[in-house]
Amino acid sequence: MTAALTTLRSAEAELSALSPLPFPLPLGGAAPALAGAIGGMKKGDWLVTGPRERVGAVLRGCRVARLVDPATGARPYKLAPVSSAPGSRALHAVGLALVSGPTLCLLGPASAASGAFHEALNIAGNAQPPVIFVLRAPPMAADAPVARQLSASPLDLAAAAGLAATAVSDDEEAVREAVSAARASGAPTLLLVR
Repeated sequence: MTAALTTLRSAEAELSALSPLPFPLPLGGAAPALAGAIGGMKKGDWLVTGPRERVGAVLRGCRVARLVDPATGARPYKLAPVSSAPGSRALHAVGLALVSGPTLCLLGPASAASGAFHEALNIAGNAQPPVIFVLRAPPMAADAPVARQLSASPLDLAAAAGLAATAVSDDEEAVREAVSAARASGAPTLLLVR
């Protein structure tokens, strides 16, 4: 286990013990992608996460106690407050990238099914801000109570909007390298982590 993963797992346990809002949300299999995504960015870049991924701010030196309420964010660590509407994260990230530079936005399948996600792709394709969307889409079990949410692949949607789009394996180093390359390009990018 890498140092980043060890730090995340420890912080996750500490945060869970502090009764975080809305309730403890374990990282589970998302930890390697989270460590890689944050590792591919620079400390001065904004992070737009969900309530589960906010614990990644510890990789920038943020104290776990600052992460109990996701709505407050952690400005000195460039962690944006978490929106109650998952898809709007993408719009917030585009706005931050337009005014502040490179921005990482962590998303899941529910976020990608939101109209705000489609709006964010369109704006990013037109304005070309340095935003990197990391969409983690693990395979669903056959008995998962989730209906099909997208009629097209997120990669196809991003490419149609004018973003660079590529699939990445769910591995810390692969995600770190892909995020770092996307950041260096300065172009809006969607990375689909499988």
